[in-house]
Parts: sequence; structure tokens; C-alpha cells
Amino acid sequence: MTFGASDYKIAAEEHVSAARELYVRQRYVLAHYVAGLAVECMLRAYRGRIDPVFYGRHDLYLIEDGNLLSPETVAGELIGRQAHVERLRICLAPVLRGQLPLNAWLCGPPGSGKTLLARWAVEGACSSAASRIGVYVNCWQHRSLYGVLQAIIDQLKILGAEAQDTNIKLDRVRQALRGRPFVVILDEIDRPMPAQREEIIYGLLSLPRCALACIANGTQALAMIDERVRSRLSPVVIQLSPYSAKELEAILTDRARRALAPDSWTPAVLKRIATAANGDARVAIQILRQAAASAEMSGNTKLTTCLVERCLRPWRLVQQESRLAGLSEHERILFDQAKQHSPLRASELARRYTAYCQSHNIRPMARRTFTKYLSRLSAAGLLETSGRPPGPGGQIVRAITADP
Repeated sequence: MTFGASDYKIAAEEHVSAARELYVRQRYVLAHYVAGLAVECMLRAYRGRIDPVFYGRHDLYLIEDGNLLSPETVAGELIGRQAHVERLRICLAPVLRGQLPLNAWLCGPPGSGKTLLARWAVEGACSSAASRIGVYVNCWQHRSLYGVLQAIIDQLKILGAEAQDTNIKLDRVRQALRGRPFVVILDEIDRPMPAQREEIIYGLLSLPRCALACIANGTQALAMIDERVRSRLSPVVIQLSPYSAKELEAILTDRARRALAPDSWTPAVLKRIATAANGDARVAIQILRQAAASAEMSGNTKLTTCLVERCLRPWRLVQQESRLAGLSEHERILFDQAKQHSPLRASELARRYTAYCQSHNIRPMARRTFTKYLSRLSAAGLLETSGRPPGPGGQIVRAITADP
């Protein structure tokens, strides 16, 4: 079915109405998302009227290689991760000598490059080996040993493993590998339940000369594994920290040079994205991609700060909603009062908090707890304090909202 400009215009009007209704119901994040769909429909309606002959003749495309604007794409060297690359290479080096590689446990916050590091290292080892030496499995999608084995079988194209039996599949993988060294990357290994996680790790380690590169947000999932399984795994723990703003700038500069048209971006625009991404490379690359696509759809040949800010706003809204969802009842009351009356002194915030609790039959917290909660909200990036030290004194408190 083909959609024309008028179809997209009608769809845009419907989305605008839906967004307005959601806004009235105070569903602000969802309202913003639906409003974004309306904007996309209008852009498609506009683009449908562009003369394709003129468009092709005048090279107005901003994105030259969209694949390089995917966070999962390995592009060149891994910036800011040289030491981690070297440690993982040491773990995988025995593969090239036909020996059993070391198990590894890569951990760090989202967007710190764990998955990219593992895939980059294994793919690099594959290029030096005579045959394929590793596969990648996402345990968020495959949360059982059966599912993980099926993913391995599909990637290696192993025949005769159609039987819906875990032991048969494990045996077929064992036969296919023929005892050669092999690495299985288990991304999101902290997602399966503890019992399933142990079964996955124990089952794969039963394969001769098979090593695991496990990826998780932290080491808690490793600590929860049965001591016997953990002893058998005994991984080299590689801890990744969030990227610095300068490292993200370098990553974005490398991607922009490879993926975008020359002179279509400026260092200032990339710096703005890097600062807003707060150490998360995945978010930074996605914002760059969204801004470039938005510019291209609207007929612009350059990335501007205005376009970037437009793409940052929904991300900031979602990020703030996520932080607010993790607040306790009293922390949420403090934030809401600060947001309604910002800026105000801490003593005034304490007074308004107490008044709200009394009017809603909620037992207010002690003054010392108030000080602790104020510091906690500041650390979460929801409140900004200035002046005297935290406490219900003369300190100025401002709520940090998604809109700058």
C-alpha cells in the first residue's frame, strides 16, 4: 500500500489531536512521543512533494553511511578503551595457538562499550584464525540453555540439531566444534534468572575448550552464581567506566567523519551531544543519528544546535521519568514541591513539604532525613543546590527539569 502526502497530513493531524489529549491527562512523556510522530508524518508529507530528479541532482543527502551511525557497528579503533582491549586480547590470545582461552566478565554501566569491546576483540581474533572462533548471543532474548544453544546452532548452521531436547543440541554443538577452541559472548547474562544463568554457564563450559565472555552491568550476577559454577568459570573481570565527555566527542567525531557528508557538522554540535549523553556512547550515537535524519528529512544539509536540542528533549524527558520512578514517596514529594515553587530556600521547601504531608495524612520525615534526601536528589540530578551546606537553612534549591 502506497501513502501519499495527503495521507501523511491526515495522520499528522490525528497524532496532534491524540498528543493534545494526552497532554491534558498529564501524560507528558507519551504526549511528546506522539507529537514527535506527528512531526515525522508532516516531514514525510513534505518530502513526498520534493522533486526526486532535483533531489538526486543536487546531492542534498546528509547521511552518507547510515550503518556507521548504529551503536552496534564496529567502526575503526575503540576510542578510550585501549587498556580494556589489551586485557581482553590476552584472554583470547590462546585461541590462535589452538589452546583454551580465558573466561572474561565484562561489566560497566549502559553505553560504556562492553558489547562493542567483546565483539571487536572476537572478530579481530577471527580474522587471524583459520576458522570461526566465536559467536554472539543476547541472553535478554535467549534466557535458557536451550535458547542459547539454538542461537549458536543457527549461527554456525549446524545440521541435525532439530530435536527439541537440550542435551541433543548440546551434543550436536560439541560434535560440530570438534574440540577446537571457541568463544561464546553472552551479552546481558544478568537478565536470566539465577538458576537459568547457572545452567547456561555450566552447560557451555562442559564443551571442550569453550570459553565465555560474559557481559553484565556489574558483578552482582557473578556473585549470585553457585560457588561451584563460579569456581569453574573463574573469569578475568574487566570493569568499564562511563566515557568522559572528551572521549565521547572523539567517538562522535570519528563517526561523523565516516558517516556524514563533509562540512555538514561542527565540533560544537558534537560537543553538545557528548555533554548531554552523560558518558553513554550508545545514547550519544543515537542522538547524532536522530539529528542527522531530522536534518535530512527537513531538507537541511547541516546539523545545527537547534536540531540537536530538539532531539535531546524527548531523551531528557524519558531519562527524568526513569529517575523519578525510582524515588521514594517522600523524595517525590520534595521534588514536586521544589518543581512547583522553584527556586526557593531549603527552609521554605521544608515548610512546604511538611504542610503537604499534614494535608495528606502522611507522617513527615525528621529534619536529619530531610538533609539526606536533599543530598540524594541533588546527586540524582533532580535538584540543584547552592549557598550554605545542605539542610533547612538558607540554601537555594532549584528543580532540574527536562526542559532547559
